[in-house]
Amino acid sequence: MTNHPGHHKSLGVDIGGSSTKFCLIDQEDRFILKTKTIPHNSQTDIDSICSKILTQINAWEYEGTIGIGFPGIVEKMMIKDAPNLGAGWNGHDFKLYFPEFGIEVTSVLNDADAAAVAMIEQTSQWVEKEILCLTIGTGIGSGWISDGKLFEGTEYGREYSERLQCTLEEWASAKVIRKEKISIKEWVIRFADVLQILIDKYSPEAIMLSGGITTDNEQWFAELEALHSIPMAISDYSEYTGAYGAALSNQCKK
Repeated sequence: MTNHPGHHKSLGVDIGGSSTKFCLIDQEDRFILKTKTIPHNSQTDIDSICSKILTQINAWEYEGTIGIGFPGIVEKMMIKDAPNLGAGWNGHDFKLYFPEFGIEVTSVLNDADAAAVAMIEQTSQWVEKEILCLTIGTGIGSGWISDGKLFEGTEYGREYSERLQCTLEEWASAKVIRKEKISIKEWVIRFADVLQILIDKYSPEAIMLSGGITTDNEQWFAELEALHSIPMAISDYSEYTGAYGAALSNQCKK
């Protein structure tokens, strides 16, 4: 999109279970200026991922603060638990890591919460006020929008289901398609199971979906909608929803 000279920019970084995504936006117009995905290639330790973040910042010649979405439990911008990246991340503080490189981190939040921040903007005119946001990837991340505000730390994907005999994300994350070699049609039925469990338990008025699998949603979204009567939509920012939300969060915290 258009790059307006003189406008300030904001960078969002979405660290996922299999890749790190970057989204550079215009702060005033909130247009997406650049995006980039860098796979982890099995290297998920702190230095490997942070070095890729630094490399991309330098490649874009970006000067400014950054917001980070992270796949785990985050408290006061510190990592408490990182189930998809390893215990080595527990206790990590991005605010202390990056200053020596001249970079200030202004926001760190759960990656699904970051995605929900982006979805607040998309759903601002909806009549539905209680919205469940699910990010489908290596796991199933969750965020909750209540009357236009983010309710943080839901982690619904990690809940155990007696009926399924596993966690919700073990049953129907995008990773399961490859791991268990199931078809998209089989996955849709599994994901519909997850939605029904969450609908019965938490009673959302609508559901928003994001994550890499939503980029090609014409293969499955209509089938999923047919299995549920609740209003559903795909994020406008698809696989970059978390990174876009992290950029918005970074902008708000300045």
